[in-house]
Amino acid sequence: MKADWTTERLLEATGSFCNGTISEAEGRELDKLLASDAQARRIYTNYMWTHACLFAEAGSLHADDAPVHDIDVAQYVEHEVDDRSSAKQSRRSWYGLAAAIVAAAAVSSWATWHWTSRQVADRAPRSAEQLAVPTGDAVARITGTHNCIWRDSQSGVGYGSSLYPGQRIELAEGLAEITFEDGATLLLEGPASFNVDSSNKVALVAGRLAAVVPERAAGFHVHTAALDLFDAGTEFGLVAQESGAAEVHVFNGLLKADVLDNAGRATRRLELNAAQAARISPVSTTVVEFPASDAGFVRNIAPAAGPHDGLLADESFRYPEGPLEAQNGGFGWAGPWFTTSADDEDAGPDSNRVTPGSLAMQGIVPVGNHAVLVGNRNRIRRQLATSVGGVFDAEGLVENQDEVRLVGRDGKNVYLSFVQRVSKVNDGFYGLELHRGDGNGNRVLCIGNGADGAGYGATSNINVYGAKNLPSLGVESSAPNFFVIKIRFGVGNRDTAEVYRNPASLRDEKECEPDAVLRGNFAFDRVSLANFDGSKVHEVDELRVGTHFLAVTGRWGNNQGRLRQPIAHLDGFDSRPTAVSLETGWINRFWLVASSGR
Repeated sequence: MKADWTTERLLEATGSFCNGTISEAEGRELDKLLASDAQARRIYTNYMWTHACLFAEAGSLHADDAPVHDIDVAQYVEHEVDDRSSAKQSRRSWYGLAAAIVAAAAVSSWATWHWTSRQVADRAPRSAEQLAVPTGDAVARITGTHNCIWRDSQSGVGYGSSLYPGQRIELAEGLAEITFEDGATLLLEGPASFNVDSSNKVALVAGRLAAVVPERAAGFHVHTAALDLFDAGTEFGLVAQESGAAEVHVFNGLLKADVLDNAGRATRRLELNAAQAARISPVSTTVVEFPASDAGFVRNIAPAAGPHDGLLADESFRYPEGPLEAQNGGFGWAGPWFTTSADDEDAGPDSNRVTPGSLAMQGIVPVGNHAVLVGNRNRIRRQLATSVGGVFDAEGLVENQDEVRLVGRDGKNVYLSFVQRVSKVNDGFYGLELHRGDGNGNRVLCIGNGADGAGYGATSNINVYGAKNLPSLGVESSAPNFFVIKIRFGVGNRDTAEVYRNPASLRDEKECEPDAVLRGNFAFDRVSLANFDGSKVHEVDELRVGTHFLAVTGRWGNNQGRLRQPIAHLDGFDSRPTAVSLETGWINRFWLVASSGR
């Protein structure tokens, strides 16, 4: 901010502007400041947001006595302006930029006020004669919280809250997970100040966050005073200090960023790969590079790093780029991935690989990288922990069949989920398979295309009772698909497998209808990824095994649903443009301030 403009002076001038007591000279100086200084504009906009909320509360206090008027606000404002004397016309000229900023603040702040102050609005009687106010669509949601304490002015913000362009988040303590429409997820660690600028751009004013930006959200911007991360299709941690200093740590993928000077101009370009970090000094815009450390960031809001809440096995492919074979992360497994077949002539054993980025679907928060099978005649497999005393044995899910310990105890249910994508349709066999033992002739279930002489669907080469037991999963596509498999283990190995492709809800199993149902013996102990024939690429991500629906569909904060569907209703309100009665009092007053400076 300019040397002769302190924060205190700016707040005082803004207050005088709202009260209509600001002088001509002071108004012109304020106008110039707002035109040239981004920090001043942020302070100004925040003040105006508070000002709007105060008007709203004041209006509602007199709602019982105030009559409802059927008034066109735009015509009223025009009438008021036309009636002003010529002496006041010159005074209004310098209000132009300030009025535009007030207008922007009013529109962007209305959504925030609507939710955080809905208990005030509820006290004002509503009628059919209401004023329709356009609002922006929600672009994100708070999908997880842990021990959160919000600033006093944001008492209505919390788990499940929708977030709108222009909204500011002030987290005093705790962890808050924010998920955007395109799948980008930020885990904010208090104390932190955070701005939601748009659906693909945010600003970390101060604090610390960990971000997971899937491939489909590439181009997501994260801004600080010293850095503009403009190509963040990766996983990274970010620290911003009030002094302007910043640090960025890359955990997976490639990150690009511009280093900014005090005026917000880019001075140099950074490109950081996995395990690299950089620190930026705000004074000299110097950059120091050093090894990244994810130990300094909270990257998961889940209560445990191992089995918990019904989730028994998890594979998020949190490995460096390279071969998948011999990787041994996640939990609930009896050993590493091992290759059973590889196309040595085409791509070699590295054709079963880990590739940066995620295949996350809407509502599924991505973690880590993902598995890729290229070439053909590739199969890679991993065994679940079914040993005595293992996690599946402890849950009472293991039984012996043919001297093999399998997940399949009578009367129990098991759920699996994963994200799958293929680069080319109708191009030979591929699938995610459930096996018992190492042989390929004991594939109890396969989700993919071309298995057992069938097309795109769910198949089994053990339980083949005709075409009815090889059901289709619809039209094959090259887009990511999220699958949930529910297996009911019946008496005498009379089991039922239900397959959900892109289920309608990630919270309520009752809202979902299976796309395929199979019957037979589905006890298993291994999961395989296969890609045979053709030139396609088969990709898999976010593989989970659990005891109930939410265990395999939830992540971090157990998100409430798909963000591209209408935002969840809260106490009778929804995210559609809302009609607001003039009895609340703030809209007409606020726009009159913006138009005339009163």
